[in-house]
Amino acid sequence: MQFSHAAPFIEKKIQKMGTARLFEIAPIRRANRTTRRAAPDGIASYHVMNSPQRHLRRAREAEEQAATDLKRLKTSFLEKVIPKTIVREQCNPTSKLERSVRALVFNHLPGNCGNLFATIGGDFATVYDDEHFGDHVAVVCQFKNEATDHTKGGDLTAVCWVDPSGYTAHELGDATLAVAGGDDNAVQVISVADGRVVSLMKGHTCSILAVAAGSSEGGHPERLVSLDAAGNAVVWNWRTQAKLGAFQVGDAISLAVNPDGSGVYTGHKGGFVKAWTLPENLDKKTPEKGIALGVVCHGNNPVDCLKVAAGKLFSKSVDGTIGVLDLGSGKTATTWKVEDCVKPSAKDLLDGLTGFGVDPVGEFLAVGNGEGEVATYDVATGQVIKIVEADRDFKHLNLVRAAGVSRDCRHVHAAFGPGIVWRFEVVPELDDEDDGTEGPGTPPEEDN
Repeated sequence: MQFSHAAPFIEKKIQKMGTARLFEIAPIRRANRTTRRAAPDGIASYHVMNSPQRHLRRAREAEEQAATDLKRLKTSFLEKVIPKTIVREQCNPTSKLERSVRALVFNHLPGNCGNLFATIGGDFATVYDDEHFGDHVAVVCQFKNEATDHTKGGDLTAVCWVDPSGYTAHELGDATLAVAGGDDNAVQVISVADGRVVSLMKGHTCSILAVAAGSSEGGHPERLVSLDAAGNAVVWNWRTQAKLGAFQVGDAISLAVNPDGSGVYTGHKGGFVKAWTLPENLDKKTPEKGIALGVVCHGNNPVDCLKVAAGKLFSKSVDGTIGVLDLGSGKTATTWKVEDCVKPSAKDLLDGLTGFGVDPVGEFLAVGNGEGEVATYDVATGQVIKIVEADRDFKHLNLVRAAGVSRDCRHVHAAFGPGIVWRFEVVPELDDEDDGTEGPGTPPEEDN
């Protein structure tokens, strides 16, 4: 099935939702329902900010430019974050994932869209603007994976950003998000600017566990890799919807791709990590057997999350052990363990996978545990910067499914509770007291 990249839009419905207007966009030959809010181009930038928010943004940029030690400045921000904003998502209440937000990812790709982050929960994917509306988190785009003539709909299980450099024709650029899952195990790419699906790829016969993509930092921004529960890794050209190749990765449950798209890393149930080199002619040659990397800190604990940033490979196992591997030297740089992580049973492993987030330059890492606590760490030392907890008890939903760090390190995000996204942020007038006593508690939650 082919989708045209650009299509005229029809404003189908406008309704009031608090102070925001909700636009339901109906493109010609649309594939799935996508709701878009905020600016019509989908990408919030200076021209859609009001004057106070523009001044605030400029003041923050000036503060960073004036800093003699930018890492120390960012560390000071992370030391001060407190629970401030709560977003209650519209996760499908009949979801087998119990209405949890399953994943949260910042857009740390090259370009001007680092203000965006995305979540998936139930059959919804939601894109937010984290910067251009001051103290508010703005919904930019929301996608519902409902049944259509093209897909069967159903719960989404994996998400990643893909690089539209050289692909989009939008004057101000675009952000493109890959979501995977559903009853037909499809991979779909959504244009945030257009508010519609621009690419659809099918071929998996079982649940998709992870997706990851290359970027314009290398020669293959078009490569997207998906991993399913049977150990099948499929390489796609998401721009043409073509399947480039497939290979078996055994008991892998997590996945990362080199920024240049030349290689794949897989995390396995046995606690090890493998590297796979992708040949140029994937249609004629399959990758050679994966090489086990020197990541030995996980023991026999399944490695459920991998990230690549700034020449480092970050890995996490279900017991909370974090490993940082220098890809240049092949040596482990740092390791540490997150306290109070809950190891899922073997039968619940695939439903209990959790993720973490790192900033674009690989200096800070955010991760949660099974008690609803979110910690930020200095990657170079493995030392904790701050542990933040919400004064809520969600019982079995206290498990932090995902966490992320904004590019300026002023915000830390986490997903736990019944469809809740938390933003821990720096509020200068509400910092903790000098004597170490805590600042204000968690505000009441609001439905988005």
